[in-house]
Amino acid sequence: MAYSNPDITVTVVDMNEERTRRWQSRHLPIHEPGLSDVVRMARDGTEAEVKADGTIMPGRQPNLFFSTDCSKYIAMADIIFLSVNTPTKSNGLGAGFATDISMFESAATSVALIAKPGAVIVEKSTVPCRTAEMVYDIVSAGLSWLLSTSRSLTDIRQLRFHRPGVPFEVLSNPEFLAEGTAIADLLHPSRVLIGSSPTKSGQEAANKLANAYSWVPRSSIVTVDLFSSELSKLVANAMLAQRVSSINSISAICEK
Repeated sequence: MAYSNPDITVTVVDMNEERTRRWQSRHLPIHEPGLSDVVRMARDGTEAEVKADGTIMPGRQPNLFFSTDCSKYIAMADIIFLSVNTPTKSNGLGAGFATDISMFESAATSVALIAKPGAVIVEKSTVPCRTAEMVYDIVSAGLSWLLSTSRSLTDIRQLRFHRPGVPFEVLSNPEFLAEGTAIADLLHPSRVLIGSSPTKSGQEAANKLANAYSWVPRSSIVTVDLFSSELSKLVANAMLAQRVSSINSISAICEK
């Protein structure tokens, strides 16, 4: 998004200092073909260049930044993407198959406390259906939700009295990427899926996010309701798992 929108400032915040340092260095924390070129272009900018025919190619200023100062940059953002791990639960109810969204919930709570009014909150993680509804409950600080959690009285007071009636919109915008081709999938997506509430403000938030996908043809941007977007991601993952399982079964037959 930063690479394709030089006029948009993108700041990635992470509490992990070592990982943040690596994003700022020549040695990125993950390897993906084409990723380093995209990051360097947006993170470091480019100098103006004179081509052989005398044409001047203008340079670009850096617009991709990495920081551990989460509160500062969340408070400044117009659009906030929640991109955190959602692993399978290892203990408790649903262990071994249910999704652990504790990190996602923690991130959403942090955003609820400091995001500016009117900010758009976007689910990027793979989450169970109705997670957007949970985020709405968190940012609106419904007392019933707060009392159903294990939050301290101090946390409840902060959420109840620091953000009364602050308007937020929550969107679902899952990714459909494959390892090894992720950059190509991002630059040339088969579709971009945006889920929003059916309200006027929800539609305006979806359009705001669609505008940030400036390099994607509008015909490839699909807007649906929140639950449909969340379910579509889970179905896509399930279909992939079924394909892998089927191929493994055929492989076993071939080996036999």
